[in-house]
Amino acid sequence: MRRNTLKNLILPTLFITLVVASFFSISIFNGLLMGNEQNYDYSKSLMKEVTEYTLKETELEAKKIVKPYVSENVEIDTYYYNKDNDNERKEKSLIFYENTYMPSSGVIYTSSEDFDVISVYDGKVTNIKEDDILGSVVEVTHNTNLITYYYSLKDIRVNVGDEIKTGTILGRGTTNKLKTEKNNFLFEVYYQGKSLDPENFYSMNIDELQ
Repeated sequence: MRRNTLKNLILPTLFITLVVASFFSISIFNGLLMGNEQNYDYSKSLMKEVTEYTLKETELEAKKIVKPYVSENVEIDTYYYNKDNDNERKEKSLIFYENTYMPSSGVIYTSSEDFDVISVYDGKVTNIKEDDILGSVVEVTHNTNLITYYYSLKDIRVNVGDEIKTGTILGRGTTNKLKTEKNNFLFEVYYQGKSLDPENFYSMNIDELQ
């Protein structure tokens, strides 16, 4: 009798044990899945954040205005004329030609060595012409309000109509009737038809110059 009773209890006990074990196994498995899903969501979120930050930094870098040269041997010969500057700066902002002093509408950069002249920002080459005093001039239109001019270039590498990027080599500085001893070029910036001091222009926000 006892043997039959024990025998009758074995199957229900095994069944209950299997059910309990299955329950715990499923719970643990679901926990692992949820954990992996949370980790996956976290990694996905983190990657998205890093990607967005990188793209933002790249975009900001791309929008940055650069100086029109990269050589460390280039220096300023003549500054942009500003009537509010002190007398010493004003004197360094005058161009002397044929016994006449003229206020500089840009900055003349010079070097004893050859150097490349580059575009300060994305734009389109809208004109290439010859100036009687400064030689070849490249005009770059950046938007409807912003135009830059690069005077006194040789070995010009662009053509009218070219879409160019920041840092595109336009040509090389050379001598002219103003400066006969050193390679140089005059850089001018015009915003809404008015000239800007190039040395201030480099630190401006391009989005505010639309």
